[in-house]
Amino acid sequence: MLISMLNLVALRTFDMVMRAGSFTAAAKELGYSGSAVSQQISSFESALGLQLFERDARTIRPTPVAEYLKEHSAVLLGLILALETDMLRLAAGEAGRLRVGSFSSASAMLLPQTIARFLIRRREVEISLEEGEPKAIFQRVISGEIDIALGFRYDNVPSDWSKELSIVELVREPVHVVVSKRHRLAGKQQIDLRELRDEVWISPGEDTVAFSSLNLRASQAGFRPNVVFRINSFDAVLGLVSAGLGVAMVPQMALFGIDEVRSIKIAGGLPARHVVVTTSRTHN
Repeated sequence: MLISMLNLVALRTFDMVMRAGSFTAAAKELGYSGSAVSQQISSFESALGLQLFERDARTIRPTPVAEYLKEHSAVLLGLILALETDMLRLAAGEAGRLRVGSFSSASAMLLPQTIARFLIRRREVEISLEEGEPKAIFQRVISGEIDIALGFRYDNVPSDWSKELSIVELVREPVHVVVSKRHRLAGKQQIDLRELRDEVWISPGEDTVAFSSLNLRASQAGFRPNVVFRINSFDAVLGLVSAGLGVAMVPQMALFGIDEVRSIKIAGGLPARHVVVTTSRTHN
């Protein structure tokens, strides 16, 4: 299921229901009626084709699907809230142009809804969007060509970002090793990364931070990954994994709404990806 098909209003309502413990309590927090919350959740369940809550006359109980969705949607909702706040702060209610830089998974998952919500409050602000690797996009923030940019770093890859940038971390995002449903290890709960040393790997290109992170983590496990497919799009990476053409290391945000692959826990863990928002210290 594509993230663009998910209703983020319903996702926020679902998140509140999970935290409040009932439709009535969630309705009170959100300022909705209890029936409106119930209807939103029912419509959300229909759109997903999955049951999120077991209901009886007085209580609701989250299903395992709901627990999974809560865990994986937390990153998305947190990012959206933080980005909206920064965009509002930057624009400060003034008319003009806001030039945004981003990377592919954030552009697909975060920015459409975030920009739409932003423009409801600031209809006179013109917004443009450009994508790229953090190093290139951040350089354009420094030069003043871009006003605000989303980027990322990995735990195990040193970042040499300029001191001319104001950088605020939005979220620490888990990274997963994924395989096809038919892979020999798909049923395993946890493996040693060395068990994948002879696999074909699928990764963004050698000039990306994602590839550097994979290469360094594999080196720590005593091997160099055999990267046969190099594609700078996690959607394409996941498509190849689903087809059984290789394995990959991908951040959690790229997996949201995807059920065609299996995630396997790696003993010793994987480096996290940290999503950040940046502005220029000199052009603010």
